Amino acid sequence: MTSANGFAGWMGDLEASFDEMARSALGFGEFAVTGRHEAPPSLHGAYLGLIGPTGAVQIGVASDELGCQALAKGLMGMTPADAALPEAEVADAVCEIINIVAGAFKGRVRDRATPLQLGLPVFIHGKVQSTEHLAVLVTEVRFGSVPAALLLVHPRSAQEA
Repeated sequence: MTSANGFAGWMGDLEASFDEMARSALGFGEFAVTGRHEAPPSLHGAYLGLIGPTGAVQIGVASDELGCQALAKGLMGMTPADAALPEAEVADAVCEIINIVAGAFKGRVRDRATPLQLGLPVFIHGKVQSTEHLAVLVTEVRFGSVPAALLLVHPRSAQEA
């Protein structure tokens, strides 16, 4: 799909896609990047694969339990004071968030990776593990007061391995 250095550009596209989602569909007034690194966090999150003719990547959003509640409530137009949602509804909502973001992300990388097909989102408790063949880029963010992490899981190039 692209070189390892090219994935940094993809991460910028992922950040912009989440920013758009946070301000519109989730109703958070602000979105801020608070850090960037390659150490995957151990948090709850939704991941979705994008498959193209030359490879695949996964994008994800992860947060702690309260953060996932806030993201789900934002999608449903609820306030933080509303009753907590059941775990299954939170998982469904966070998966829907990554689905919506994937559509915007796909549009942003269209000039670099066409055609891309979206996989099905999955909700995971824990962290994605980097391996000899798999790397993870992480952007720590805040949606309003909610801390979260955006993840781009991609194949390592021969130079990185």
